[in-house]
Amino acid sequence: MSEHADVVVIGGGQAGLAAGYYLRRAGLNFVILDRQDRAGGAWRHGWDSLRLFSPAEYSPLPGWPMPPHPDAFPPVEHVLAYLRAYEERYDLDVQRPVVVSDVIADDDGLTVLTDVGQIRTRYVVSATGTWAAPFVPMVEGAHTFAGRQLHSAQYRGPEDFA
Repeated sequence: MSEHADVVVIGGGQAGLAAGYYLRRAGLNFVILDRQDRAGGAWRHGWDSLRLFSPAEYSPLPGWPMPPHPDAFPPVEHVLAYLRAYEERYDLDVQRPVVVSDVIADDDGLTVLTDVGQIRTRYVVSATGTWAAPFVPMVEGAHTFAGRQLHSAQYRGPEDFA
């Protein structure tokens, strides 16, 4: 891993890739750190029946349209294939798997601490999304509810609720 970059992007999902696209256009030296072992961000962890909420032509990342899909709302694998291809098309420097543990500021910039070393940088873009740490709101009476409660991040399919 490089020891210095102008910008470190934390997260290699859709937002991280979009940031990388614009950083490359700006001519900056950057790296994208992603804890996943493969491309796809949160899309790799959804339920089997998950679909894109809009047609492919309305869901592109910057610079390159998502290829059309015969279904009105494309399935997960279509989105995953697009994200993998996007990374390759723009030759984005995505380091995987890398777990970021801290960002420390000092008078000379920032140090990003990871499980594989540290990187000095001037700027950090947080593109981590919410999948790894989903927000679960406080709901009155939730602690007395005897049924199963789960966040959509833990949902895999309807079988558990038959």
